[in-house]
Amino acid sequence: MKRHQIRRWRPPPGELGDSGDTGDPREPVPSQAGLLRGRSQRQAGRPSRAARRPGRALPPRCSPSSPHSRLPAPLLALLALLPSPSRSPERLLRAPARGLTAAGRNVFPGRGEGGRARTFPSLPFPPSLPPLPSPAAPCAGHPPRQPGGAEGSRTGQDGRGEDRTGGTRREAGRAPRRAQPSPAQPSPLPGRRGAGGAAGGRLGARPLAGASSAAAMAEINLKFLTWAGILCCLIWSGFGQQAGSDCIKANAKSCGECIQAGPNCGWCKKTDFLQEGEPTSARCDDLAALRSKGCPMEDIENPRGSKQVLEDREVTNRKIGAAEKLKPEAITQIQPQKLVLKLRVGEPQTVSLKFKRAEDYPIDLYYLMDLSYSMKDDLENVKSLGTALMQEMQKITSDFRIGFGSFVEKTVMPYISTTPAKLRNPCTGDQNCTSPFSYKNVLSLTSEGNRFNELVGKQQISGNLDSPEGGFDAIMQVAVCGDQIGWRNVTRLLVFSTDAGFHFAGDGKLGGIVLPNDGRCHLENNVYTMSHYYDYPSIAHLVQKLSENNIQTIFAVTEEFQAVYKELKNLIPKSAVGTLSSNSSNVIQLIIDAYNSLSSEVILENSKLPKGVAISYKSYCKNGVNDTQEDGRKCSNISIGDEVRFEINVTAYECPKKGQNETIKIKPLGFTEEVEINLQFICECQCQSEGEPNSPACHEGNGTFECGACRCNEGRIGRLCECSTDEVNSEDMDAYCRRENSTEICSNNGECICGQCVCKKRENTNEVYSGKYCECDNFNCDRSNGLICGGNGICKCRVCECFPNFTGSACDCSLDTTPCMASNGQICNGRGTCECGTCNCTDPKFQGPTCEMCQTCLGVCAEHKDCVQCRAFDKGEKKETCSQECMHFNMTRVESRDKLPQPGQPDPLSHCKEKDVDDCWFYFTYSVNSNGEANVHVVETPECPSGPDIIPIVAGVVAGIVLIGLALLLIWKLLMIIHDRREFAKFEKEKMNAKWDTQENPIYKSPINNFKNPNYGRKAGL
Repeated sequence: MKRHQIRRWRPPPGELGDSGDTGDPREPVPSQAGLLRGRSQRQAGRPSRAARRPGRALPPRCSPSSPHSRLPAPLLALLALLPSPSRSPERLLRAPARGLTAAGRNVFPGRGEGGRARTFPSLPFPPSLPPLPSPAAPCAGHPPRQPGGAEGSRTGQDGRGEDRTGGTRREAGRAPRRAQPSPAQPSPLPGRRGAGGAAGGRLGARPLAGASSAAAMAEINLKFLTWAGILCCLIWSGFGQQAGSDCIKANAKSCGECIQAGPNCGWCKKTDFLQEGEPTSARCDDLAALRSKGCPMEDIENPRGSKQVLEDREVTNRKIGAAEKLKPEAITQIQPQKLVLKLRVGEPQTVSLKFKRAEDYPIDLYYLMDLSYSMKDDLENVKSLGTALMQEMQKITSDFRIGFGSFVEKTVMPYISTTPAKLRNPCTGDQNCTSPFSYKNVLSLTSEGNRFNELVGKQQISGNLDSPEGGFDAIMQVAVCGDQIGWRNVTRLLVFSTDAGFHFAGDGKLGGIVLPNDGRCHLENNVYTMSHYYDYPSIAHLVQKLSENNIQTIFAVTEEFQAVYKELKNLIPKSAVGTLSSNSSNVIQLIIDAYNSLSSEVILENSKLPKGVAISYKSYCKNGVNDTQEDGRKCSNISIGDEVRFEINVTAYECPKKGQNETIKIKPLGFTEEVEINLQFICECQCQSEGEPNSPACHEGNGTFECGACRCNEGRIGRLCECSTDEVNSEDMDAYCRRENSTEICSNNGECICGQCVCKKRENTNEVYSGKYCECDNFNCDRSNGLICGGNGICKCRVCECFPNFTGSACDCSLDTTPCMASNGQICNGRGTCECGTCNCTDPKFQGPTCEMCQTCLGVCAEHKDCVQCRAFDKGEKKETCSQECMHFNMTRVESRDKLPQPGQPDPLSHCKEKDVDDCWFYFTYSVNSNGEANVHVVETPECPSGPDIIPIVAGVVAGIVLIGLALLLIWKLLMIIHDRREFAKFEKEKMNAKWDTQENPIYKSPINNFKNPNYGRKAGL
């Protein structure tokens, strides 16, 4: 059969978007250039602050790129294999995944992330497949195509499709042009029209007709379904075989290697477990296989992981205004606090965490304000913020502290003017402004609201040249300078107030600053002194430091910068954005709302995981809301006093190289409390610690005997470490691996190592070579019904060892006689012998599963009719010879048919109804008991029909004739009456329709004529 080629679809140029691999879609940090483009785009279309302030330069603007959204390529590959009416089987198997990409997240407007097209290899198509079904044939589960030329439609994974009719194509939507087969390309599909062909047009112009076409299509579909079923079975069996052989495929040489192969792998330490020729790795297998091979449970090493809680303080229950005053470190919101997990490779351990928001929890709030010139009116409202905010926060917590800091910009060109006059007063005209600075800690955290008002009231506005500000420098110093700021281990809030954008890593190059931010504290006299030396921090760096120091950020920004800071909020966990009025008059309510929003959500994060360890979360939140994967880390809409629960699965996929313990920490973002989990890896078996070094069992002490096997010392090999590596290739050793009178080494089924055969492994790990010379196997025994030993035995050294009640070379002969048992309790109805669970009938007339059928025999009733008749009624054909031929059964007379034996008795029973020589019916039953005796029960009185009564018959006939005659006369009279009435009605109708009166002659004319003088009655003329 010819095979045709299917050309791989390629998308039009420019459809795939930007090239390059997409990163992890969870990565929260975009490139700095993309962020700058997004920020610049939002600033377009409005007067910039630089335009309002002389001497300020505008930043360059970049046009945004347009991202392309794509479904995940593996999903598209799966959808490509689903059947459709227009897909032939060969297309289904050969269809490549379309070259589409999973789109990266557009974290900032104007920032597009693309990816290279990925294609999946096409599946091989068997060259011996039957002819493929025509596209015009209806597929299973799809309606047949409508006639009229539409051959079918093919829809690509990108949601666009095209319809093909004969040699033309009708595009739908924005269907991309696809490569058409060349005219010379052969097509094995019957009726399929290629480029320039006419067959497809004829096929689409009229539906298939004729019995031969229908039969051919049915045969094609049947063959295709057969091949599809075989392919599915092969794939399924392959997966099943692979899943069950992971332990053997690991080729473990020790118990430690075995238990690392998978959570279901065990090691048999029984000394005599291995058969001759089996390698040491055969001790490692799944538990069921080891037990089936004869390894007792007590000899199977299968250590399991465990969990131990070391510290489990209950969460704190307290009310605001309570008499007790707890220190922040004495308040517990998460439980448990410390535990130990013993992890085995592939076996997850589950930890249940409980979190409850404590009431009256202390709060530290630091207000970081932009003091550039445009914030002049805002500063006036912030000066009284301390006491007002104190009063509002007292409703939430009785332990509240507040601090204040300010920022402007780096003190180098081109961010500020470095002329001496501008350094003293950067403002123009008669405005009195303070010298520019990067960041200044005005007031460390304090519980004195009046102190806040006093110090903030002394602050003055400053100025700079460019529109974005240096707020990231200030945030970094606030986060890392905990001692100077005065942060406690309580809820930490940072309010960032500005009406402009921000600089980030890379922008420092404009001022000649190339050293990246080091993330350390550089405050001297509460002023950041290294702004001219270190670049701005990146967003990722900022996220790391804020998270490390449990700081929750509230961005209080004006309406025009809401979009930029909302995108920034998506990158910084536990942050919020509030709209600041033009003069900051709503800042208190903004802070209260943002705090409530932040505190109503708990998000768990974990420290860096060791290599080979994975973690997953599942949340149990309020109102029965449960989530998994990334959403399983958080719960929302939590009020004070609400309790939520998380289930955390920790799984190790490999052991650390040195086997040392590791520690991970899990904590809710924005909170200082954390859960410490110590990970201990199970990489060795208990029996290995009980090993005997230099054991005599390992050939004169050349190895350590542990877990039932020898672990050889350096330079020694062999099951018992009996050989050195120098002796392995010796020809003298090969002689020990040959059978007598044979030249084959290890029967060509293994390798000779150290004078002993080590049998090779087969692809199917359930098939094993064994024996001293690898001459035995467990898969070359006789088969029955496609199964080795018929599934009723075990193949050992090419001979079947049958299970009880089975015999034969293929264990296909059952010794169970239950299938041969007839309904009467006899084996084969007493007419044969039971051999291998099947009746072998000795009388050739009988057949059936229990020799119950006889095709050439008379029925039981007909066979015994004459004998019953002669013995019961002394008549019939055998009346003269009854005593000689009919004495083989016992006969019992009964009075009526109701007295006859009824079905349900142990002996098989036949009810008979026969007619005797006098045409009378007689009834009897015939049965055979377990002793082989025949019993007949017969009704003593036959049922004979009585003669006919002549008088009623004659009277009935006469009466019938008379009645029929009377009925006919009545019918005739009725018909005549109806006819007369119709004729009379017709006459009356004609009479009424006559035009002349019966009193006048229609031809009579009157002799009188009347004349009138025309002048009669007129007046005479003058």
